[in-house]
Amino acid sequence: MNSTKLLLGTLAGFIGYFMGGFVMYTIVFKDALASAMPNMASAQAEPKMEVLVFGNLVAAFLIALIFERWANIRTLGTGAIYGGLIGFLIAVSFDSMIHGTSNLMSWGGVFLDGIVYAIISAIAGALIGFTLGYKRK
Repeated sequence: MNSTKLLLGTLAGFIGYFMGGFVMYTIVFKDALASAMPNMASAQAEPKMEVLVFGNLVAAFLIALIFERWANIRTLGTGAIYGGLIGFLIAVSFDSMIHGTSNLMSWGGVFLDGIVYAIISAIAGALIGFTLGYKRK
């Protein structure tokens, strides 16, 4: 396992998660998510940027670690496919638990958020895969 590549992949993935999340959650899918999860608005607060940065770093590190250590994913395309799949499964898993323990989400919201997070994770996964494979011997 190449630690330098892992850190660079994490950084690239962080950029993908952070920018992709901003665009997808606040611009592209904002209205669709609000209508699919109407009770979520009452639970939202002003964003805490340091927490968002930390969460995106952890997500990027998780994908980079999986790709580098176990999956040997080193391309943009494969990174996008498996980043998206991992992101979808993680989001649907957590959102299902939120749906099961609160009234913040509906099944429609669970799957819509899963799709949105899969897109964001595909972007991050593509960047991670590309970075891990770039100029690799």
